[in-house]
Amino acid sequence: MSISVKNVSKKFGGFSALDKVSLHIPDGNLVALLGPSGSGKTTLLRIIAGLENPDEGSVLYRDEEITSKSAKERNVGFVFQHYALFRHLTVFDNIGFGLSVRGVAKDKISLRVKELLHLIRLEGLENRYPSQLSGGQRQRVALARALAAQPKVLLLDEPFGALDAKVRLELREWLRRLHDEIHVTSVFVTHDQEEAFAVADTVVVMRSGKIEQIGTPTEVFENPANAFVMDFLGQVNVFEGIIADGLPKITGYSALKGPPQKDFCSNTIYVRPYELDIEISPSASDSLPAKVFHINPAGPVVRIHLQDLDSTARVFVEVNFAKFKELNVAAGQVVYIQPKRLRIFAPDYMI
Repeated sequence: MSISVKNVSKKFGGFSALDKVSLHIPDGNLVALLGPSGSGKTTLLRIIAGLENPDEGSVLYRDEEITSKSAKERNVGFVFQHYALFRHLTVFDNIGFGLSVRGVAKDKISLRVKELLHLIRLEGLENRYPSQLSGGQRQRVALARALAAQPKVLLLDEPFGALDAKVRLELREWLRRLHDEIHVTSVFVTHDQEEAFAVADTVVVMRSGKIEQIGTPTEVFENPANAFVMDFLGQVNVFEGIIADGLPKITGYSALKGPPQKDFCSNTIYVRPYELDIEISPSASDSLPAKVFHINPAGPVVRIHLQDLDSTARVFVEVNFAKFKELNVAAGQVVYIQPKRLRIFAPDYMI
């Protein structure tokens, strides 16, 4: 079931939650709506579900106009962040609830629930109550309940937000495997870029009620559309610079050495921490000196915090542990950095 959103707008009082948003989700795609709080991602999800009505625009499932239809008429499965399980019902009855209210025969409900218990790997727990389950197990039951009526579309609103980091990691890997098995068109909301990249086929980055970029995780991360996307998708260092001989040149951390250029967008340079080389002595005339401020050696990637010699501006560099051991740097030491890759964006967003 493909989904098309066409020029959808939604206001709550004077606040514009969505502003002429258009999006096409192909059949069987797993899409992440990614953005900060207030970006409009949950409102868009609720409009796709039929839980909110747009002020303008339309929603289509395949080629069928369903903008005015209720969530029940749309046959969508919805999974909330906080499970929303019935505490007085067993796992079995929670999963089969939607089928029972539809008047499905008990033997068919039993067969479907058993299929789903196998799918979510919770066989043997059907007689337990939600209070007797872990957070990850409760979320899987909520997902099974959403799938029970074989929905055309599965919608998930920050489904792992209430779980601890380790369980989130396990569940997002499980959700990806589950989607590869059932291939139902799915849309989930998250503000966690790592989660979106780990699970989704397509990432939709939103800001202030508009879509900033759509693409595969690799496309969005490697080729961000603007400064906002670049910054939102992970740590970034921002330098100032000039264009010399048609190439960007970093002139310092904190200020231009000389008068500002007319084309201000050429003065803002973005570099991710792992895209900076760090050396004990300068290997090029344009290497930038910096003092080691702090070292975080936890995990396979070591983060080195640097400070501009002439200001309080900070720079972050990430190196693997082998490179860190080779450098043998310590706090207070002066080192030299040079970007391996840099990007320039128009200044439509201030970090």
